[in-house]
Parts: sequence; C-alpha cells; structure tokens
Amino acid sequence: MEIERALDSVGAPDLESRVRAVEELAACSSAIAERVASAFATDEEARFLIFERLGRFGSLMVAPMERVHQEAGDEGLKLMAASALTYLGSNVGVPSLMGVLKVGNPHLCMAATSLSSADVSEAADPIERALLECELSDGETLVCLVSSLRRLRDSLPESVRLRLAEVEPAWLRDSLLD
Repeated sequence: MEIERALDSVGAPDLESRVRAVEELAACSSAIAERVASAFATDEEARFLIFERLGRFGSLMVAPMERVHQEAGDEGLKLMAASALTYLGSNVGVPSLMGVLKVGNPHLCMAATSLSSADVSEAADPIERALLECELSDGETLVCLVSSLRRLRDSLPESVRLRLAEVEPAWLRDSLLD
C-alpha cells in the first residue's frame, strides 16, 4: 500500500528517500481530505457526523471545503460548509452565513453560533436585530442568539435587555438576562 510504503520510508537511511516519503504522505493526506469533503457534500446521512470531525484534519480541509461551499447547489449544504470553514479558520463562508441572520430563517442559529464562535464582529448588529424581532415564546432561538451576542459584545445592549425583560417564564427570562 502506498501509505505504508511511504511511512516505512520516512525512517530510511538516506535523505532523498525520507524527503520523497514526506512528499508522498502529503499527497496522500490531500487525497484523503478531498475524499472527506466529497463525502460531506454527497452523503446527507453522514454529513453532520463528518462535520463534527473535520477539525481533525486541520488546514488540509480548507481548500476542499471551500470548493464544496462554492459549488453547493443546496442552501443547507452551502451553509454547513460555510460553518465548517469558519471553524477551520477560513472567512470564505462568512458572507453566506451573514446572509441568513434573519428571523424566520431555519439556519439562523447555526449562522449566529458559527459567526460568534469565529469572533466575526460584524455579525453582532444582525444578531441583535434578530433578537429584537424574534418571538419571545421561541426559547431555543432566544438562548442561541443571546449566547451568540454575548460572545461578540461585553454586555447586552439596553434595547435587548428591555425586550428580554418581557420573556416568560421567569426562569428563562432570568437566565437570558444574567
């Protein structure tokens, strides 16, 4: 097998063999990253499980995932690739994620969480707007948006605090305002 031969050659006595082995291993690593990105793009059943593990490949995944993001015809795939890219340190997907920071978009929380985790400061205002517009009965979205906004700002703006003061039940209101 190509990988095993290259791994064995890393310890070869001559420098030329060791360098060639490293180059072969790098090529194998790139091929593996391409296959993982392809599986991410085509295997809907495994997509989230692959997403959770992309970080193990580090920067090797950036270029293949940028291609997935660019070529995606499906909005969900494009946004999930954009989210993965932010976690991998690439800003290529930021505009896609910024575009869904609107109340009613099913990808709002994924985008807010990804952007705030990547410390994308320009996401703070759209997240704040979404907080001011979302239904007070939607506790899951409120929690997501508040935690995202807190990552980006030192404190919640007064307008958000006043809006959250209307949340019922009291335990949820208190947890959002603390």
